[in-house]
Amino acid sequence: MAKRKTSVTPSLLESASRGGDTNEGGIAFQAAVVMSHIPRWLAMEGFTSMIREAIFDAEAKFFVPGHGFVKEAIEVKDHSMTPAEFWAEIDRFKEVDVGSPGSYEWYTLACTGLSEGLHPLRHGLRRVRDPYGFYHDDPVVFDNSYADFVRVVHQQGRTDEDAAFLFRRVVLQDDLSQNRAHGKAVFKQALNDHLPSYQDLPDRILEDIAAHLGTFVQSRRNQGITRKELEAQLREPVPADRRPAPTPVRLFTAKDDTMPDNRSIHFAWAPFFGGEVRDIPYPDPEVWNERLVGELQATKAWILENRDLRRVRVDGARRLSPAVAIGFVFSAVMGFAIDLVNRGDVWPTDAYETPETPAYPLEIRSSFEQVSGNRLVVTVGILREIVADVEADLPRLGLDALPTLHVHGTQGIQSPQQLDRIVREIKGHISRALRTAGARQIDLFLAGPAPLAVALGHRLNATAPIQCYEQIKSGEYVPTCYLS
Repeated sequence: MAKRKTSVTPSLLESASRGGDTNEGGIAFQAAVVMSHIPRWLAMEGFTSMIREAIFDAEAKFFVPGHGFVKEAIEVKDHSMTPAEFWAEIDRFKEVDVGSPGSYEWYTLACTGLSEGLHPLRHGLRRVRDPYGFYHDDPVVFDNSYADFVRVVHQQGRTDEDAAFLFRRVVLQDDLSQNRAHGKAVFKQALNDHLPSYQDLPDRILEDIAAHLGTFVQSRRNQGITRKELEAQLREPVPADRRPAPTPVRLFTAKDDTMPDNRSIHFAWAPFFGGEVRDIPYPDPEVWNERLVGELQATKAWILENRDLRRVRVDGARRLSPAVAIGFVFSAVMGFAIDLVNRGDVWPTDAYETPETPAYPLEIRSSFEQVSGNRLVVTVGILREIVADVEADLPRLGLDALPTLHVHGTQGIQSPQQLDRIVREIKGHISRALRTAGARQIDLFLAGPAPLAVALGHRLNATAPIQCYEQIKSGEYVPTCYLS
């Protein structure tokens, strides 16, 4: 007898992936469930595409800087699930997770209900996970609550491993209805919750959107659907004068993995903070270039391919070198504009100076008229004077024989328009110094507010490559990212 071949998971040809081919009756219900998730996906900046009837009933793909892409899986059941069926689905999620590690971030099990034997499990999971954000810093409360949840899983005849997988990776959506009106209402509520720009539309337009998008989603079975296609389908039924304006792509930079929400593209840049008291060394420049600059370049490529707007909104915390890098990658020369959140205010890079913009006095010192070289040392200090500190370290850095340009300002910057004027003047000084000295690279030492760093990078992109530096203590700097 021929030996039976073992099924490989995940595969597009395994029987579990072909359920829709033999159960067309549940397709309309499945499509309605998927529709309810689309507004949430579109509200998440990394959302790239979705597919129905592939490995799972539905999947969504998300871009994550430094990781490439991760997916969310949804399995839909148009009936109330028994414990045997429920655990069979959980086991399949686990098998896929083992067979394709790191590919799926979340698994959602959506159904019209769970049988009575599963109610303690459902209640326990919600009781522990829903308030998790409030109690995550209270280990006693969390540990005791999680131990109680594990005991509930044990009562189902399952293991600690099953409890951990459920808690960390599975979302239960067990309150669905096959009533078409209910499905449409859930979709419209999701639009209201996740895409506020659609909140003011009248119900007749929302009805048109639901019908139009529903027809499109059902027509694209086992075919990828891009973010741009979904956004176009949402907007098409809306009269031109009422269509929501595109919103900037939200980026969030942080020194750890903590996210304010899951909507922004998140950069966890702990290694590039150098420690709060500078006792943790910065990475080598190669790491800055490969990881930090690499993540920004990959994000720019994702935006150019998946979004129609070249505008980013940057929030969070970062050192000055990453701020310069953000401006440099999302440059004016590439048609980008940056809205930088700075102490609660937004500083746009395209808030250009006007005739009413007040002048800003800059003190200029230099040696480039007398000294030539292939690199130009530039210091820019707004409020803080850094020339003495930088010059004390130039011999150690091997930069002491190079031409210099020192820019200093003693006043605070009053507005984005004044910042635009300042940066235009600084760029003019740098361009002249590069030409006069015959330099082809800028070695940049910077002290000042974050908007200044972002705007300098944004405007200097087409001027010359930039080697950035960070101060680690008085009179000592280290090279960070190289922007070219």
